[in-house]
Amino acid sequence: MNPNTTSRIFSGSLWGILAKILDALAKFITIPMLVGFYGKADYGLIALAFSLNAYLRLMDLGFNVGAVRYFSMWTAASEWGKIGNVSRSSIVFYGVVGLLNAIVFLFMSAYGAQLFNLTDAQEPLYRQIMYILAFSTVLSWLSSVVIQLLSAKDELGYVNRITVISSVLNFVVALLAIQLQWSLIVYFIGYTLTTLIPIPFYIARLRVFPISRGTLLAPRWHGSAFREILNYSLAIFVMGLFQLTANNLRPLLLGKFADGMEVLTDYRVIQTIAMLIVAFGGVFMQVLLPSASKAYAEGNQQRIERMIFEATKYISIFLAFVVFALILNADEILRLYMGAGYSNLSLWLSLWLLTVLLSMHNTPVASLVLSTGKTRFLVYSSAVACIVSLPITVIFADTLQVGAAVIGYLAYMVLQIGFFYSYYIPKVLKLDGFRLFTRAFLPAVAGGVLALFIGRYAGQALPITGGYGMVIANSVIFGLIYVLYLFVFVVRRVDIRYLKETLMRKGKGNA
Repeated sequence: MNPNTTSRIFSGSLWGILAKILDALAKFITIPMLVGFYGKADYGLIALAFSLNAYLRLMDLGFNVGAVRYFSMWTAASEWGKIGNVSRSSIVFYGVVGLLNAIVFLFMSAYGAQLFNLTDAQEPLYRQIMYILAFSTVLSWLSSVVIQLLSAKDELGYVNRITVISSVLNFVVALLAIQLQWSLIVYFIGYTLTTLIPIPFYIARLRVFPISRGTLLAPRWHGSAFREILNYSLAIFVMGLFQLTANNLRPLLLGKFADGMEVLTDYRVIQTIAMLIVAFGGVFMQVLLPSASKAYAEGNQQRIERMIFEATKYISIFLAFVVFALILNADEILRLYMGAGYSNLSLWLSLWLLTVLLSMHNTPVASLVLSTGKTRFLVYSSAVACIVSLPITVIFADTLQVGAAVIGYLAYMVLQIGFFYSYYIPKVLKLDGFRLFTRAFLPAVAGGVLALFIGRYAGQALPITGGYGMVIANSVIFGLIYVLYLFVFVVRRVDIRYLKETLMRKGKGNA
């Protein structure tokens, strides 16, 4: 892999992970404070607004993935005219989507009382929140084009640095709202502005392109050029629809077939912890997709093989470290986070984390598959995995409770990964799946298991009965054993030299 490209991938990944961590910490710290200040009912209006906004992102139709793929390939080929035509068409597309979103929010502002269980005092607050979303959603959608362009130019390190600033500002606004006793609407306006502040910085960064920003952003429709991306993106949308169904129907099925609504609280608790790992995987996918698209466009099979192997190896090492450290401390984390009554969820949390590890190690391969454009079989595999896994949740819901959803998720991911290793890796990508699994993924897992058992045994011998001290001690022991294992069995001297010469290299690649 080109050192400059590798450096950009590494930089983008680190900043992306930092942005995710800061965003998660900001929510973790500020949500209890805001709920305490505004009250559970009124803050629920903001939670409702966030949920509606997130759901309407489905109107992207998978275009974000398709645009990054094609922009990356055209950047590698220096087809700047094509990029300009599609970029300007994308402004038209996202402008229409944004306006449709705004119309939906305005419609919902008028019929909030009929749609939701609002009190008379909440109705005016709800309407004002919908008005704010109607205004901001257009700008938010239009900014997607700029982020896609920067992603294709390997500028995700910069994008994620600006995202970090936005997360910090979100935290500051929440503190100011409480300290200065802002009204709910003033706080929501402040929060919304912090999400829009990065847009001018993104636009300014478009100077990295050899064509003007006007050529990239002035609205103009070029149907033939845009249609190429849209056809590809619709397949991604269908695949994502099955994934969304498999993920979001599981808690609903639990609510219907399990014993009581309490099971949904258990589900939410372990989901919150597991989703942090999923967020990391999303960062890796975001960073790897542009480079994978360029490598595939160049047709350099040797470069593709090395990129996929190295990315899988290092991603697996990182994720295995986080996953097995969480599994080691699962009982204590659940007790500290929610109380002693939740420690019985540690088994299901551990199984969910292992499932996420299995899924996320495949991120580099998935990025390359998306880059090939051969997504039809991926749609079929997602559909089969969805249809097979959902009944598992129904069958075991009454006996295993929240465990039924975890096992259903495991079944979905095993089927998906099986499809990748049996079809996509050998037949489409022409890669050695056995070598990839046994030499890039399993060594990290083996090290995690070894460090887990040693850390658990050593932790029991310590004169610490529990609490944060136990979590810290277990994590330190685990980390030392895991790192020692890596240097003895996994990371070679040539790997260390490679890290020093490329990944740790500072310069223009990290700009």
